[in-house]
Amino acid sequence: MAVRKAGARLRPVPVWDGPTQLIVLGLCFGVGTLSGFFFSCWGGKDPELSDYLRQYFQMIGRGEAVAPSLWSSIWDLTRWLLGAFLLGSTALGAVGIPALMGTRGFLLSYSAATFARLFGLSGMAVSLASFGMAALVAVPVLFVVASDAFRQSLGRLSGDRSPGWSQRAQALAPCAGLIVLAVALQQTVMPVFLAAICAKLFVT
Repeated sequence: MAVRKAGARLRPVPVWDGPTQLIVLGLCFGVGTLSGFFFSCWGGKDPELSDYLRQYFQMIGRGEAVAPSLWSSIWDLTRWLLGAFLLGSTALGAVGIPALMGTRGFLLSYSAATFARLFGLSGMAVSLASFGMAALVAVPVLFVVASDAFRQSLGRLSGDRSPGWSQRAQALAPCAGLIVLAVALQQTVMPVFLAAICAKLFVT
């Protein structure tokens, strides 16, 4: 009995509580976001990229561009969630999930900052129409999924028993509803919004 109690005292336990884990992920996402912004600013003016994007925005404004398919929208909004969920099933998620959050922040910020750098306020408007669903819906949902996955990974490092796949999926079911809503808006409202902005700002 004494040996069992001693073993329980020696077993490693998670150092971070829930709020601390969320703060760590938020800091990683914030560092990635700032890095993407500054990295975009260092790029300077790129006439070839600017001309290419302007022509593409004009095509959208004239209704000549091909709209993204349903499966493309689903993949765009769920790939990061799926990555975080899967990483949470291994101890590697203790490092991989913060890295994933930083990468997500970097890519989203870099894309939006590049549009703003090349086209000013017009680029910011296009960024809102292009990445609005990702920023307003998919990123908050990603924080929920990543927090759960990060907790599972840290628990595996400490030897705690993690809940099964079905339990985790059931707990995250509301997130699936939000993603379905985001995909629906991405397929219906956002293309119309983006086309109207491009027609207003880039089609003469």
